[in-house]
Amino acid sequence: MKKPFYIITILLITISCSKKSVPFGLRKTINQMEKNLNDTIKYDFKIAPEEVAGTKHHFGLGQGLRNGKGLWKGSLLRTYFRINGVKHPDDMSSIILTTFHRKLNDKPIKFKQQKKYYKEYWEVSRIGKDTANIWWAKNHPEEQRDSLNQIYFSNFYKDRLVLGSVGAWKKNENGASGRNVKIIAKIIERNDRKLKLKIIELGKSEDGFELWEKVGDTIESDPFSVYLIPRIKN
Repeated sequence: MKKPFYIITILLITISCSKKSVPFGLRKTINQMEKNLNDTIKYDFKIAPEEVAGTKHHFGLGQGLRNGKGLWKGSLLRTYFRINGVKHPDDMSSIILTTFHRKLNDKPIKFKQQKKYYKEYWEVSRIGKDTANIWWAKNHPEEQRDSLNQIYFSNFYKDRLVLGSVGAWKKNENGASGRNVKIIAKIIERNDRKLKLKIIELGKSEDGFELWEKVGDTIESDPFSVYLIPRIKN
């Protein structure tokens, strides 16, 4: 019984890799992301250059995928990636994010190319750290990274609204614990990566947790810590 299963699996992988559409094994996850993600986070993710989007959302969307989709162990999605030669959960979540970004922007998925990139990375990493650093610098030139960041940062101009969070704190015997409280803020000023924001809406904190900020306060942040709210078209 196992042999037909493996044959079907290999055929599905071959077919999905040959298409420009989302690979068969990722379609459910991508569709769920498109359906369930907050519109603001999805918009912020879409308008960022691909490399910037992957970096910014590695610990937000990416961590949610690694933990929620069983990429560390035991899931069919993890098995699909491993059959395709992708073995590290960070690489798996990065491919999902790249695939999602390309789908949102109507670009070719290029799944084979994505797999090849991570396979090459681990091959050069086995040679040594210096070789890996040279490979990384070649594939991610600093000038290019700076240019892409500036393209993204240019969207954060005066009077644009962003979604973010501030901390609410509660003292306990071990010191203090915190909770994130959502805010909507208006950009007052941007200086490169530094944003000055004015809080215009503030969520409620949980019982026992104290908020230090209030509506009307100004705070500092950066574009990687907040999400651009889509502009309302008149």
